[in-house]
This record gives sequence, structure tokens and C-alpha cells, in this order.
Amino acid sequence: MKFDRPNDPNPGRLVDSLRYLGYGNYEAIADLVDNSIDADANVISVRIQQRETQIQILIADNGAGMDIGTLDEAMKLGSLTVRDMNSDLGKFGMGLVTASLSIARRCHVITRAGKDCFSSAWDVDDIVANNAFRKHLAPATQAELELLNEHIGAGSTGTLVILSKCDNITNRNTTTFGKILSRHLGRVHRYFIDAGRKLIVNEEAIPSIDPLQLSDPATEVILDDVFSVSIEDDGNKRTENVRARIVLVPESTSSDLDIGRSLKAQGFYLMRNQREIMDAVTLEFFTKHNDFNRMRGELFFPGTLDKWVGIEFTKRQVNLEQSIHDQLATTLVSACRAIKRREVNRKRADISGPQQEMHSRSAKAIAEKDKLLLKPKAKIEKRASPQQPSTPRNTAEQTTKERKNYSRTQAVDSRLNCEIREERLGPNGQIYECDLEGRKIILRYNVEHPFYQKFVLDNLDDPRLISTVDFLIYSMASAELRMIDDSAYDAANSFKAVMSSNLRTLLN
Repeated sequence: MKFDRPNDPNPGRLVDSLRYLGYGNYEAIADLVDNSIDADANVISVRIQQRETQIQILIADNGAGMDIGTLDEAMKLGSLTVRDMNSDLGKFGMGLVTASLSIARRCHVITRAGKDCFSSAWDVDDIVANNAFRKHLAPATQAELELLNEHIGAGSTGTLVILSKCDNITNRNTTTFGKILSRHLGRVHRYFIDAGRKLIVNEEAIPSIDPLQLSDPATEVILDDVFSVSIEDDGNKRTENVRARIVLVPESTSSDLDIGRSLKAQGFYLMRNQREIMDAVTLEFFTKHNDFNRMRGELFFPGTLDKWVGIEFTKRQVNLEQSIHDQLATTLVSACRAIKRREVNRKRADISGPQQEMHSRSAKAIAEKDKLLLKPKAKIEKRASPQQPSTPRNTAEQTTKERKNYSRTQAVDSRLNCEIREERLGPNGQIYECDLEGRKIILRYNVEHPFYQKFVLDNLDDPRLISTVDFLIYSMASAELRMIDDSAYDAANSFKAVMSSNLRTLLN
């Protein structure tokens, strides 16, 4: 079989398709900032401005700049540039072109590496009209030189990227866009800002944003360790270091909606060469729940582990290889379980007296009608399928088994499919929280919410009313747990937050 026929892509179709790879606007600009950091810039400025009816984005830096050969490569798809995998933020040579394409139809770059200044540009409309990958590449004109000097200073090395014809902007309010971008860059590049690099958006310096709140003395560090993970690389075994850090941030005492935001923020923040690539993910080390609202974690991977971490070129997704996941899970899953037990025990209230007996009666009544009720599926413990070390994890293909517990105590408890607890979830907490333990639904009343006071404590002389309330909360919890998955959890939690907030206001 001979492979001797050209198989060039259709330039017009390809360049248009590349504009819709799923890049978000803020993620794309963060990728362009990565290029500036890799060029050793210590001042990087982003400006979002309105020019007549069009939005224009300019990214300027005082980095090393590019000679004409480097600029020629940088403006190509899949550019051939030398990368240091231990420190560089770029990887595939796709960032400048694909990130720019996702926002704009035209990209113009002016750069100076020494005394000479060069310019290059491409335009989607020109590529489509001529059905050819074409670009401008030449020494900079006087007007371009003056524009570069305006943004990086006369005589300074550096680069100016100008994105125009920005037809894929999701928020055309430049002020709002700039504020959201500032927060995104402040979090994604927080370690570079803390190390002294200055990032500016619309002439305002960006502060670093640390989701772990490490500077707060009330933040508690649960784990901070470096793990050696073993990998197989072309038949050779070697080890790489991965740093893992887990903390408990101070508890929120504000509104229900802030507690809802805590739900979104809980989880692990993945760092590649000190740059965040994913935020607040579970990686199947735990399941999002309000018990983890204070938990934040960081996993630091070197770029040399890209193949095993499964990072893709937009730096928005990872797919940990099974062997890497399993080596980390040994410690991280145990740490997450310990945090959940600790938070549950911290919140649990002392239940005594008639309400405990009434809740028990409700649980027995629910058990008697177990076969007639619509219930969530039992929570199954996931176990890794036997795979070769070099096989990436695919969560859809993992086998699952339900662990049977032959403990006599748990065998007795399993006769009831519901357990009703009373916990201190905070005066701004939700009316109730729920979880699954095997097939058992755990209901947790918030004793600090006025709903509990008005409908439970104030009606202890009316067992039927207490049971009715228990049945209502059980039914709501069953519906919530039936539809729940990671993507729907935020919506369910927001619904409960609004309901709890309104009832708190009305009942008080």
C-alpha cells in the first residue's frame, strides 16, 4: 500500500470549523496570555475596546518577542516551536491560531525581538474567498511600529496581538467582559501573579484569586504532600512527582446563594506547570455534596505527564489514565471520606425526646410501603475495570459492583430505606439535605432553619403532622436523588437554596 497521494484539507471549510472547537472567550484569551508568559514577559496587558460597531481585543507584552522565522511558525496551525515541558504553558503549537479563531475573524501580530520589528496577519474571509491558507508576513510598517511602541514602549522587546472582526464574543458589554476576564485570569494565573508578573485588563492590574484561601489563617490544611507516580513510557518505567493539597476554607455565614456558590467551588483545581487548567472537579474522588462546601483541593501536574493526564490542546479537559487515577485515589479518596465524616459529625445535633421517636415511626411507615415508592437507584461503589496501564480511563466503560456488608448492625439498619437525622446546617443553610448510603436515603433536617422550628418542634403534640412533614421531605429528597448527577446537582441545589431562603423570610 502506497501513501503517495496528497490529501490536503479544504482550507475554507477547515478554518471555519476550527472556530467552533468549544473554546470559551475567557479561556481563549488565557491561552494567549500563556504565550506571553512563555516569552518571559513580566507585564501583560489586555484591552477590550469598542471600535465603531466592532469589538477589538489587544494583548500586549514585554516578553522576548519573535524573529521573522518564529513569527512565521507561530501564525501556522501546529507550529514547530521548541517547548520546555517542565515549565512552558504551551504544548501543541495550536494556541495562537485556534484561540484567536474562536473569537475573531482577523488576527494581526506585531513583534520585536531585537532591533527589527515584524508583522504578520491572517483573515478568515481571505482564506475562505481564496480557499487557501494565506497570511501577510513582512517587516513592520512605520504605523505598525508606532502602534507597538504605544503598547509596549519604544525600544522594548515584546509582542502585540490584535484581534478584530470579533464576531464570536459572548458578552458585547466591554466593561462586563473585562471584569469577568479579570477574575478568570486572576484565578487561572494566580501563581504567576503572586510570583511578580503583572497582568492588566483595561488598564487595571489584576489581583490573584486563590480558591483555597491559603492566606486566610482560618483555612485548615488537611493534606499537602508530593506523591511519586509510576508510569510506563514506551516500555520503560519511570516516576514523576504530583503534588496534592486539600484544605477546608472558612465556613460561609452569608446567604443561601453564597452557599450554592460554595457547592460549585468545591473540588479539585488541576494545575499544569503552575497554571490552572480545570476548576472545581471531582475526578471521581468524591461526589459533590453540601458536606464538601468547605473543601478545596489542588493537584499539580508537570507538563511531562500530559500524555497520562490526557490534556487536550484547549486545556479545558483532562482524562486521567487509570493507573494515575488509582495511584492518587489511594490517598485522596480516603481524605475526602474523612472530611465528609468530620463535617457530618460536626453538624449532627443531639436528638432526644419525642421528635426522635416520631421520626423513627415515619421511617418505619416509609419502609412498609417501600415497594410502592419511586426511589433513587442505590449508590454503587465504583471499581476500576482491569485495564492495561497505558489505557486512558473511560468512565462510561468502568464496571461497577455493589459491596455487600455483612455487619450485623448494618443488616438490621438496611430493613429501613430511610433514616431521619437532625443536624446544625447553619442559620443560612437549607431546610434539609439528603444523601444515599447504599439503598438508604439519609434525610438531614436543619435544626437552625425556622421551618424545623415551626413544623417540627412547635407540633410535637401532633404526631400525624410530624409524619406528614417527614413524608413531604422524604418525597422531595427521593425526587432530588432520582434525577441527580454532577451536571444536575447545581440546578437542584439552586432550587433548594431559593426555596429555603424564601421560607426563612416568610416564616420569620
